[in-house]
Amino acid sequence: MLAEILACGTEIMMGEITDTNSPYMASHLPALGIEVRRVIALPDDQAVLTEAFRLGLQHSDIILATGGLGPTRDDLTREAIADALGETLYVDNALLEHQKQLWASFKIEMPPSNIKQAMLIPSAKSIPNPRGTAPGWWVEKGGKVIAVMPGVPNEFLNMWHTEVIPRLKALPHGQVILSRAIKTYGYSESGINDRLHDLFGKENPYLGIYAKQDGIHLRIIAKGPDQESAQRLITPVEAEIKRLVTEGIWGYDDQTPEERLGDILRKTSDTLATMESCTGGLLASTITDIAGSSDYYRGGFVTYTNEVKIAHGVDPSLIERHGVVSKEVAEAMAQAARRNLKADFGIGVTGVAGPSELEGHPPGTVHIGFAWEGGASSLFRTFRSRIQFDRQLVKRFAVTQALLEMRRIITEQRPTR
Repeated sequence: MLAEILACGTEIMMGEITDTNSPYMASHLPALGIEVRRVIALPDDQAVLTEAFRLGLQHSDIILATGGLGPTRDDLTREAIADALGETLYVDNALLEHQKQLWASFKIEMPPSNIKQAMLIPSAKSIPNPRGTAPGWWVEKGGKVIAVMPGVPNEFLNMWHTEVIPRLKALPHGQVILSRAIKTYGYSESGINDRLHDLFGKENPYLGIYAKQDGIHLRIIAKGPDQESAQRLITPVEAEIKRLVTEGIWGYDDQTPEERLGDILRKTSDTLATMESCTGGLLASTITDIAGSSDYYRGGFVTYTNEVKIAHGVDPSLIERHGVVSKEVAEAMAQAARRNLKADFGIGVTGVAGPSELEGHPPGTVHIGFAWEGGASSLFRTFRSRIQFDRQLVKRFAVTQALLEMRRIITEQRPTR
């Protein structure tokens, strides 16, 4: 089955918000046997929206849309679908009563504009939205399906998982599409391409290669009449990838660097501490995004100035001789964090987030130190944006590199302690 994804909202077109809903849906559809034909962002313009729905119904089996379900004059998704299908909007009494009860629970009289959120067309059914006032729409007509969900991510995610995915699964499918993502670290995109040259260029299974923040990703996509047939196509390709790049694979599918490092630390019963400068606490925050990270993460220090680094155990002579942006100071920070918090491993991050130079080092220069009892190592990286320098970009890349390298040290070059 073919699908189109429509992100409705002028705020997306103007760059005021980033559409995270569309890629999220696109990543889940292959497992449902649904192939994405197009992903389109659209303004709050009824004529433009109507034409998009009309064209989508001509070219695809399913249209998945987010946004434009609010009560204001610029929320026009309902009107556009009605126009595209040649149907008339009406106020559904059950939905209207639900709206009134909802506002009564807020102890606020329902604004007249919210009557709009109680509207349907004959071929539409409402989709419950327990996290907001805007119900979604599920439309079936002429063998085609339109599902519309709120644009607010919190509301969208709940409706997508609890309501829309079960309905999509119940649709008749001609084939199953499976995918498998294999995530690698320590290779360039061209290096991976050369190693796996003979696996590329096939249609089924298809192998794609993507440069990501956390390394080079490989995605195998296979189609078959059922899940078992599609999996039989994926299995030998995955086995060959593992044979050729085993030492560089750090994760699969939705796994993250912080999750994988946490898994390893739990398995080895090791603990970790951190000291950060240019990342400003982002490393500690990312590590603790994982539930139960207190099992292995002892804590961390944000030592943004030299004085604070020295106060937490970094030898001032190292800063004087090598500069604060150096591998020596990064390793000393890692050792100090490990020592102060009595952890098995320590990570230290120092660098230049920008936009100005520091000690003659350009923005994007980062040293990451790693320490354990009796030893230390460091990783030097320069992170650049091709278009415009971005502090957040440097911080995120530095954190990702620190997590992946720490995992590699523990699993591949485990120090003798």
